[in-house]
Amino acid sequence: MGAALKVKESSRAPRRGAKVIAFPLPAKENRCNTELVRQYQQSRDPGLLGQIVERNQGLLHAVLGRFSYFPDPYEDLLQVANLGLIKAVQRFDCSRGVEFSSYATAIVDGEVRHYLRDNVLLRQPRWLQKLEKQIEAASAELTRKLKRTPTLKEISREVNVTEDGVIEVLKTSAAARLHPVDDLPEGPGGHEPEAGRIHSLHYESFSLPVEDRILLEEALEALGAFHHKIIFLLFYRGLTQSEAAAAMGLSQRQVSRESAKALGRLKAILNTKIF
Repeated sequence: MGAALKVKESSRAPRRGAKVIAFPLPAKENRCNTELVRQYQQSRDPGLLGQIVERNQGLLHAVLGRFSYFPDPYEDLLQVANLGLIKAVQRFDCSRGVEFSSYATAIVDGEVRHYLRDNVLLRQPRWLQKLEKQIEAASAELTRKLKRTPTLKEISREVNVTEDGVIEVLKTSAAARLHPVDDLPEGPGGHEPEAGRIHSLHYESFSLPVEDRILLEEALEALGAFHHKIIFLLFYRGLTQSEAAAAMGLSQRQVSRESAKALGRLKAILNTKIF
């Protein structure tokens, strides 16, 4: 970011978890900000930009206080916030009579949310995404049938997942979509799912219970893409070794050999014989 983002020692990031209170800037401070932004937009002087960035670090820390429940390094979030602040300086319309601090807060908040949303959703395991879609579909179908919002117990029975498990999935999904932290159910976990809280209500014939499916999904994620595709074609798509070989441009013997390696790796990861 260069010299423009160097800040004084006094604007060092607050300790994670510390409560950050956003105080409105005095009118004089707002006028000074607006005047500096106007001067910068006219001159494009890097020194002025650095001055604006430096004097508004407190505003950035106040915005980041809203996201203290995310484990991402504070320094990374502060860098994103600084980029948002610079965008605000470049886009601010001094003629509209809006305070710069209000405009900058909205832009910075949006930049941080966009960054976290992309990163959190990318980190979500596949099994969690599948369960979330299953719960959403069940909720929609029950709402249609019952002509009302279904209860947690009804959703739990429909998806064959314990109520605690449904809550864990919904809590993690809420955090991933950046709902305010006060809206999330209480308990540990943040936006990282606690797989140990998710269980099937009852066993179904020819189907692994959800807790075992989660373990299997996590083990599959640990495989390389090549072995993951072989397992997918053979056991999820139900192809024969010859059909899988044709789909991957391999010989049947190669598929046989590599599938054995993949299954051996899965057994080692799971530390149990499920095949």
